[in-house]
Amino acid sequence: MKAMLQLIVAAACAATLVACGGGDKTPVEVVVAQPAYKLTETKVGTGDLVAAAGDTVTIKYNGYLYDAAATANGNRGAKVISTYDSNLTFTYTVGVGAGSFTPSTGAGAFGVGVGAGWDQSLIGMRAGGNRTAILPANLAYGANTRDAVTVNGITYPAITANSPMVFDFEMVSISKAVYIPTTPPPTVTTITEVTVGTGATATAGKAVTVRYTGWLYDGTRSNFKGTQFDTNTSFGFTVGTGVVAGFSTGVTGMQAGGKRTVIIPASEGYGTAGSSSGAVPANTAMVFDIELLTVQ
Repeated sequence: MKAMLQLIVAAACAATLVACGGGDKTPVEVVVAQPAYKLTETKVGTGDLVAAAGDTVTIKYNGYLYDAAATANGNRGAKVISTYDSNLTFTYTVGVGAGSFTPSTGAGAFGVGVGAGWDQSLIGMRAGGNRTAILPANLAYGANTRDAVTVNGITYPAITANSPMVFDFEMVSISKAVYIPTTPPPTVTTITEVTVGTGATATAGKAVTVRYTGWLYDGTRSNFKGTQFDTNTSFGFTVGTGVVAGFSTGVTGMQAGGKRTVIIPASEGYGTAGSSSGAVPANTAMVFDIELLTVQ
């Protein structure tokens, strides 16, 4: 009987080597099934600039653990990171040290740096656009881990090693790293007729009232409108006096109810001095949208 019991114990040890002290005790690495990289454009942005490597971008995002079973929810599992929840934005340079960037404050207080998949997912976006990216671990946080963390009173679950992720991105703004050749401003005031009015015509010496918005000229933009520096819903002046020469030129010939876009070179604007308020720098062209309200 004793011999039989020894045989049974030996057999049990053979089946459970670690428990009985024999065989290989090396733990087996858990292999996490990884999804394929997938990028979906959910909203096309309308901004003039397109994000490229080296650009500094400001984004908002939600990050989720990938859940293969949650197909109805775009494979979004538990939310583990978010700027929306804290009403924050996140700014970084695309393709420059992105994989190791680990901020400690603000939207980066989650303690895990952005992955290479962010660069791949954000390139080509325009401001105002939205994309959803499914990232295998090698494009997300790789072997990095993060414990559960509480940010602004919200507790997010842990991120384990080799976790695939799902990110919803919103592009807020783009700052180009590389100088873009500009379209130089015109040398004389140019006028684009947007709406032809039907009322009285503005001519030199006439008292007129206009509604306008003014931007600094930006030759990198398709509409040439850079930083807005002024706007007025009811501005009165006499054509030919009281305003820069290009503004009078832009209004001359308009009929009440009409709208124009006017580009004024510096020589017919504030010249080498710039505006007294400092809003328009020296040697800077301007773009105005003008609506003629009244002519007297």
